[in-house]
Amino acid sequence: MIGILRKLEWPFRPHNRRALFLGILIFQAAVLVAGEFLVDTWIRTEFSLSQASADRLFVFRISVAFCVFMLTGVILFLASKRYQDALEQSNVKLNKEVAKQVRAGLCKRNALIFGLAKLADYRDTDTGAHLERIGLYARILADALSPKYPEINAKWIDRIVLASSLHDIGKVGIPDSILLKPGRLTPDEREIMEKHALIGADTLLAIRAKLGADEFIDMGIEIALQHHEKWDGTGYPFGLEGTNISLAARIVALADFYDAVTSKRVYKEAMSHEETAELIKSLHGSHFAPDVADVFFANQAEFNAIRAHNQCNDQSSLKIMNIEHIARQFIDEQMQIRNLAA
Repeated sequence: MIGILRKLEWPFRPHNRRALFLGILIFQAAVLVAGEFLVDTWIRTEFSLSQASADRLFVFRISVAFCVFMLTGVILFLASKRYQDALEQSNVKLNKEVAKQVRAGLCKRNALIFGLAKLADYRDTDTGAHLERIGLYARILADALSPKYPEINAKWIDRIVLASSLHDIGKVGIPDSILLKPGRLTPDEREIMEKHALIGADTLLAIRAKLGADEFIDMGIEIALQHHEKWDGTGYPFGLEGTNISLAARIVALADFYDAVTSKRVYKEAMSHEETAELIKSLHGSHFAPDVADVFFANQAEFNAIRAHNQCNDQSSLKIMNIEHIARQFIDEQMQIRNLAA
């Protein structure tokens, strides 16, 4: 019986088990009672027993049958309970393993996408820490805005920290002659430069087409496409205005602006934190969403601390030295693995 029940998983579901057991016990009781009446009739016919003796024998058989009935019910219940407990433990282990594999897959996906974003970033910045700073700035702003926006929770903040790295991924499609031009861009060059928002969104849409709907990729698309839109509708590529711009893009717009202005590029010198804060103040409600600008000023000391910690006078040389150090470590580790395998 247990072997049969193991093949039928549905009886052990909590909402089915009671009904199943009750049905089995009622059926078993009906069979036992009917059988006893038939046996009693046969005994009374075949054997010459007094009415009192026949009644006592009948009561005895009914008592034995009832004990067997109850014992069978207890055994069936305990056996099914044991199987259900084992099944639940197995499901818990399976769910943990599935969750572990999902987390591992997400980590690999996120690392790969961040690496691609880093590749685009190397073409446009003098420092490898630009994307990390954008993420830190975005976290500060999102956390400060969370009381106002119910959608901003811990997962949303983690998502924007990573998705912010995709904001300029479209710059891989912009020629170096324009991307790294030390002087002011011509109108035609500016038009080409502004296409990086569309290129970035198109790249991520291609990834989305392969992966399917994904909250992280969707946020990355919004950021890549809209982080140059302005609150007053004078931005690009679509001239979106106000809350038509996604919340994530409004946050990254200020984070990217602050880091770009306070960082040195081949075509400009870095501005101080104080100068940048004054510039953001002048763009409050025009370039930047008022509430995003407000939380920037409320937390500008943290912005300045991150800027001061991550930037120094010789970022380019330090970056190359760090890359060489990491690459050498990787080669040494791979050689050790091959030697151990041999």
